Amino acid sequence: MLLPKSDIRYLISLSVVLASPVAAQDGDPFVLDTIEVDADLPQALSWDETEISDEQLETEYQGSNLQTIMRSAPGVTVLGGAAGGAETAVNIRGLQDFGRVAVTVDGMRQNFARSGHEANGTFAVDTEMLRGITVARGPGAKAGAIGGALEMRTVGAGDLLPDDGGRVGGEFRMRYGTLTEAPTVHGAVAGQLSDAVDLTFAATRAEMGDYTAPDGTEVYAWQETQSALATLGFTNQSGARLTFSASRLDMNYYTGRLSSLPRDNDMRTDTVSFGYQAEDVLGGWALNGRLYDVSTTVSQRLLNENLMPTGVDRSYDTGTTGLLVEAARLFAVGTTDHDIGLTLEGFRDTVTTDDPVNDSLTPSGNRDLWSLAIEDRITVGTATFILGLSADSYKLDSPDATVTGEALSPRIGLEFPVGSDVVLYGSMALASRFPSLNETLVNGMHPEPADFPVIPNPDLQPERMRSIEIGIGYSRQDLFTTGDFLQLRATGFYNKIEDYIGLVRVGGLFDASYQYNNIDNVRIRGFELEASYLSGGFFGEFAGQLLDGIDLETGLELASVPPDRMVVTAGYRSPDGRRELGARFTSVGTKEGGDLHSPAWQTVDLFYEQAVSDRTTFGLALNNIFNENYTAHLETQPSPGFNALASLIVRF
Repeated sequence: MLLPKSDIRYLISLSVVLASPVAAQDGDPFVLDTIEVDADLPQALSWDETEISDEQLETEYQGSNLQTIMRSAPGVTVLGGAAGGAETAVNIRGLQDFGRVAVTVDGMRQNFARSGHEANGTFAVDTEMLRGITVARGPGAKAGAIGGALEMRTVGAGDLLPDDGGRVGGEFRMRYGTLTEAPTVHGAVAGQLSDAVDLTFAATRAEMGDYTAPDGTEVYAWQETQSALATLGFTNQSGARLTFSASRLDMNYYTGRLSSLPRDNDMRTDTVSFGYQAEDVLGGWALNGRLYDVSTTVSQRLLNENLMPTGVDRSYDTGTTGLLVEAARLFAVGTTDHDIGLTLEGFRDTVTTDDPVNDSLTPSGNRDLWSLAIEDRITVGTATFILGLSADSYKLDSPDATVTGEALSPRIGLEFPVGSDVVLYGSMALASRFPSLNETLVNGMHPEPADFPVIPNPDLQPERMRSIEIGIGYSRQDLFTTGDFLQLRATGFYNKIEDYIGLVRVGGLFDASYQYNNIDNVRIRGFELEASYLSGGFFGEFAGQLLDGIDLETGLELASVPPDRMVVTAGYRSPDGRRELGARFTSVGTKEGGDLHSPAWQTVDLFYEQAVSDRTTFGLALNNIFNENYTAHLETQPSPGFNALASLIVRF
């Protein structure tokens, strides 16, 4: 039976209560989740971060899309990317669209956006290429992003080259299942050309098919993916590393097949980047820098009822040229330690819309953003004080107008151990989200039959968010049995956004139009809990969220705030590491109020992985084994019922 919202709240609260009595026991100090960082750079706001490791992607989420993977991160919801098209969007703590959440792949911003009834701010990704995902919740993660950031890392030489110093390493993957139209094939190989030079290649081809939902709905989900990546690396004797990378992701799919305007879509993302990493430059600084160019284009061809081209084409292109430099160093001043982090980021988005009908409502133009941020983690005794400040500026430019602005965003935090097992955390932050091109400079007619003008508003002000967070972390070894380990992290937050930007009707009865305005004050609050337990070969994970958001002007619930959710994973890993099996239970509460209503649902997934030999691994994922019929909140198509996927991985 599906757990109602009250039971989900009770279970999450009970977990905290049960952890409290053991907090006073002696044991090993609390340790935060391990985060992989280039050049050992410290990560800001680590309390709000969740990492999905390469091992989890391979065993727990075999061939899954981002929607499924990111449900294990409290406060994070992924939209799209499956039925209805390849375009994917991320919602963090009820915030999405128009740059409220920053998405990066290998440090490169994914800034594509086009106006429409779906999410405004999307990307595409080949999950077979991914070797790690980190999500940061709340302000301060990336410049201009008040919701948070999703950072994805693709395969590199370090993931493939053997640990014994071999010169060549790689892997081959093949997956086939009930939702695939053809087998998914992925290959990656890295070679150590010399002591200083390495070369990596990777490629994927996948084709997903249409499916029938448990309620009988035919869902048009066909999607073809082809991607390739190449990286050339140079490492000198001191450990400094230069990398040159290029990639292409091409995804084909149909949209609008249930409407009178079906379209054939080609979404292509090309990237070129130059990176530099060093652990000791300029007198002891760790440095991580990247210069890059990302170009994403969605080309659409209008089709008739027989899915034949009509000759009407349109395209949307966003080119992003960016620079990211991160530097860090430890200083000791008397008995006080200072962990200084500096971040310089800048990028230009060049948006070009080619629409002969002129009903796309996606303006062409440029967006420039520059940000300089500093953070000082000050250790005094056992406590750590966190002081941060970022200075940001932006410029929007189109044939209709030019808009500029600046903002300062301070933040403070405190980490304070209580005994040896418990750490308390608190933070306050003020952050800004600048208006986007689509909000500020949009100028055109909404397509028929609802034809009305949408006019620009160069006077839009940035959104300003005040954020307060309080957290507790608990860690204990040898809690129930010798060698077991429990780790728990709970966070409560309160966010208030002033000058929230939304689309409103302006003008009189006979000259009405629509325009983006600073209309609302919005309040979003929530509670997030993550816990993990290890005992011998047994493991368990828990991720839960309680979210609530309202428009303070009207009192209405925000449709963009996802429902309450919990995900419980449990399994067993053999002592020799050659076998792993487990189950994942997902329970999502009812979303009531606001503009959209979604009923509660629950699914159970099973996963199994077995090493056939030292180089070959077989995997099996059985998803939604009880054939639950559900449509995720903010989605328009029902999700698949029971489906199975078999995988074969060969390493060399």
